[in-house]
Amino acid sequence: MNIHIVTDSTSYLPIGFAEQHDLPVVPVKVSVDEVFFREFVEISPDVFYAKQKAGAKYGTTQPGPEDFIAVYTKLLANPNDEVLSIHLSSRVSGTLNSAYIAAEQTDPRRVHLYDSRTSGLGLGFMVMQAVKLAANGAGIDDIIKALDGMQPRTHIYFLLGTMKYLIKSGRIGKAAGVAASILQIKPILTVKDGMIDVFERPRTMRAALDRMWALIDQAVVRGIEHIGFHYVGNRVEVEAMQTEFTRRTGIPSVLSQLGPGVGCHMGPETVAVVIVEKAV
Repeated sequence: MNIHIVTDSTSYLPIGFAEQHDLPVVPVKVSVDEVFFREFVEISPDVFYAKQKAGAKYGTTQPGPEDFIAVYTKLLANPNDEVLSIHLSSRVSGTLNSAYIAAEQTDPRRVHLYDSRTSGLGLGFMVMQAVKLAANGAGIDDIIKALDGMQPRTHIYFLLGTMKYLIKSGRIGKAAGVAASILQIKPILTVKDGMIDVFERPRTMRAALDRMWALIDQAVVRGIEHIGFHYVGNRVEVEAMQTEFTRRTGIPSVLSQLGPGVGCHMGPETVAVVIVEKAV
């Protein structure tokens, strides 16, 4: 019996990881002037962001159930195999619902769904852990237990150059409370209970970046299991941050571009840090 891990493209895994582990990644869809594309498959992040910046109308939508049915059917060809499908927060996307419909139409006894209640590398690190555990012979229940244990240890901090993209997207969640003072502060946002929320409210970009470094340094003291840095259109800036982190700590890290499925809501100057602390 094999356990196959499946995820969606908002996991933004390290380059080559999915191919190396034969991991199916179901792409979310983005639109440009009302034409839909599968992110990474039919449109690259850089092309999408250039069109967004040029004023194109844009949006996102979850994969359809048919996208998951095709994947699940192939993976379940062996009657003893099972699937664990791990996806971004159901509170910000209908992706998990599409997966649920597909599971019901395929084999609900052998397709198990997991709501990561996060996205980006917060989801990605869970997927990487699930792949490792499955390869080592862990069962579905043990993998899910491990992922449950990762959730409270996973922290996402992101800083936006502007809040306008997030407000326009409607995915602002509990961060809506900062909209009235958008011009006066540079909030550090996080994901809490599966939704975007405000972590702190520095008044300047410099103060916000200093605070993010303080959060990273505190996590280093507690112990880091995984850490990743996300960029959108500002790779040079974020890569310099990653290089400085390596210089300070020597801890391995991941650099990953946010694809348009998430990045179009954040804006081109986004700086994000994802930290999974070591279990106590």
